[in-house]
Amino acid sequence: MFFELRTYDLKPGKATVYLEFFRTFGLGLVTRHLPLGGYWMTESGALNRIEHLWIYESFQERDACRASLLAERAWMDDFIPKAFVDVVAQQNRIMLLERSSPSFDDVIVSRRNSHPNEAQSAPMFANRLNGLSYSGSALSGDALAGFRVVSGTAPGSHVTLTVNDFNTLTAPEDGVFYHEILRPLGFSPLR
Repeated sequence: MFFELRTYDLKPGKATVYLEFFRTFGLGLVTRHLPLGGYWMTESGALNRIEHLWIYESFQERDACRASLLAERAWMDDFIPKAFVDVVAQQNRIMLLERSSPSFDDVIVSRRNSHPNEAQSAPMFANRLNGLSYSGSALSGDALAGFRVVSGTAPGSHVTLTVNDFNTLTAPEDGVFYHEILRPLGFSPLR
């Protein structure tokens, strides 16, 4: 099993525009095909950034899922041209799981569940925060999950996803070279 952390950087002020269209139109389309793990907007670090996590059994499953999504006309003809006009950069990291938690294990089990589009009146964000830390070695302490990057930016580095109070989120351990506070979307399995 592997985990794909995708990062989208948007034009200033456009992250919430993208997210509103995604949650009310694109969410149902993409989760019919791709196995969603988490979806967040950054609150610190690079702003107007969206982080999302996808969980695959194998590269063969990833190829099949992505091919299936590309065959989805509403995704290709309606969502992509409208939503991606404000995306200025994309990157992904392929990661292996090194540490898990019961909450994360539950998300892995339910990764193939599709999610319906949300009503515009539904709250966009969940009422908690997550932390995403990048470090040279695995971090100790409580975490939702810990990963090792095997491809993409900084292979061999470690990524740790946490959930706690604000003070814990803003006080990462020594050895962290980048940290983001994330606000999970209301539909995000991880929050």
